[in-house]
Amino acid sequence: MHRRQALPDELRVILDSQAGVITTSQLIDGGLTPAVIHRMSGEWLSTSQGIHLTGPVTWEAAAWAGLLRGGPSSALGEEAAAYLHGAVRDPPSTIAVWAAARRDGFVVGPWRILFRCGRRASMGSMRRTRLDASLVDMAGRVSEDSAVAAVTRAFAQNKTTPGKLLAALEARRRTRHSAVLRALCGKAGEGIESALEWRFSRIVARHGLPTPERQIVDGASRIDARFGEQGLVVELDGARDHTDWSKDMMRDNRRLIESGDLTLRYGWNAVTGQPCAVVAQVAAALASRGWTGSLSRCRRCA
Repeated sequence: MHRRQALPDELRVILDSQAGVITTSQLIDGGLTPAVIHRMSGEWLSTSQGIHLTGPVTWEAAAWAGLLRGGPSSALGEEAAAYLHGAVRDPPSTIAVWAAARRDGFVVGPWRILFRCGRRASMGSMRRTRLDASLVDMAGRVSEDSAVAAVTRAFAQNKTTPGKLLAALEARRRTRHSAVLRALCGKAGEGIESALEWRFSRIVARHGLPTPERQIVDGASRIDARFGEQGLVVELDGARDHTDWSKDMMRDNRRLIESGDLTLRYGWNAVTGQPCAVVAQVAAALASRGWTGSLSRCRRCA
């Protein structure tokens, strides 16, 4: 019976820096023999050829497994890279890895590793493509709403600028959702910070309503949209950002009492599922407060 062998300190440093993932080559370079590696790997999860996961199965471990399988010039891309840059809120279930040579994908826990053949400029200790390239690559694979959400989040956090994103778009021959992203770059200075706000801005413009001010500071909070002349506020609430509805209602009531501004609130289902009903309600509120314009009807209204 063999006594369990402890890993040398230099290998533990590597494991700590790679979320508990290590390659057979790294183990050999660290002084372990193939026989010792074979014995020790019986307690590990082999995620792919020559890749060993020695600790918990986490998203970071899955991403490192993809990077190590991809080779020294590999880099995380698309949603995975955007997540590491902070432009995507949740770790994606599919982890894209750019690699110089073709590789077969594999699965680590609930995460799927897919390889894209090609080289991309990268950055960071967990190598990832640069943010603007990540956003453009991501747009080619995801829905319009997901692409808009990532871009608006990146703009809101000052992680990139419309000029940089436009340059990344121009560097590609063809990109899915490119027209939307270009339009969004033009709207970046108008305070649009989410896919929901983008959707609302489009239906407002399509139905001929006046353009509201956006992201107005109101004490300790911010107003998503305000029609100043009519004293009408519109708040666009994602469920995960507004979990305590009583605070929202108290703030709405205070605003009405102190300034006379009426607040209307809409969520994702209303703006995306009943857009014409939403703008009709906003138009009615505007008209009741002095707006003399008229609501334009679209094909969906009919």
